Amino acid sequence: MATPTSSFQLQRDVFNQTTYSQLRELWFRGQSESDAAPNSEALKRWFGVGNSPQEKEALDEECRAIAGSALSTISPSHLVLPPFTGYAADLQNADTIAAPFLDEVNRARQENEAEGAKTLLSLVLLLDQMPRNLFRRHEDLPIIYRHYDRLTWTLLRSILASDQDLIEHPSMKSRTYWSWFLLPLMHSEDLPSHDLAQQLERRWRQRANEPSEGPVADFAQNYARSTRQHDEAIERFGRYPHRNGCLGREKSGFVC
Repeated sequence: MATPTSSFQLQRDVFNQTTYSQLRELWFRGQSESDAAPNSEALKRWFGVGNSPQEKEALDEECRAIAGSALSTISPSHLVLPPFTGYAADLQNADTIAAPFLDEVNRARQENEAEGAKTLLSLVLLLDQMPRNLFRRHEDLPIIYRHYDRLTWTLLRSILASDQDLIEHPSMKSRTYWSWFLLPLMHSEDLPSHDLAQQLERRWRQRANEPSEGPVADFAQNYARSTRQHDEAIERFGRYPHRNGCLGREKSGFVC
């Protein structure tokens, strides 16, 4: 029987620092905290740049081996969310919806702030990125948009509302890390969240003192271009039209 988030307990055999370390080691393999921008290996892993179908499948299997069990234990058959009535209602109830994951971050923070920041990053990767590697079939996409994305979004909005310093911890100062905190905001169909992502991006870029030329600048420009494309879809339609089919919504002629 599915349990509401307010009383849900994460399974310690899969939600633990070993799993979180494995997630970060997979996703940031070949990168270090001193790297200001991703290398070519990371771009292939993250965005599929130059990946063959075989390489894509191999990455998905790595993701499944690490994250599959954890995601299964919090699937809709185990963890029930309140009916979605809009982002405003989810924001109002964000602490309740994200309660098990907020507790997990706070548990890590009892050790130190750096551990809390790393745990938060790991949970964002687990909830926001891993489902996109595990559920690629058209018929499986709703579980991303209606379940895991809601968990990630409420977790991040709760943290941002109460303790933004955690996301801005010195260990997250590289774009290699902090840009992942923005993606749950960009994946939402909520224009205020997109505006918030833009604000955070500008402030973090200033804080990081990124160069105006070179690989870091090139990656930042590509990132900004992609962000703007996402924003334009939400500004124009109030949603991502390419999701209409799998979510059973009325289709439009726009493809993003």
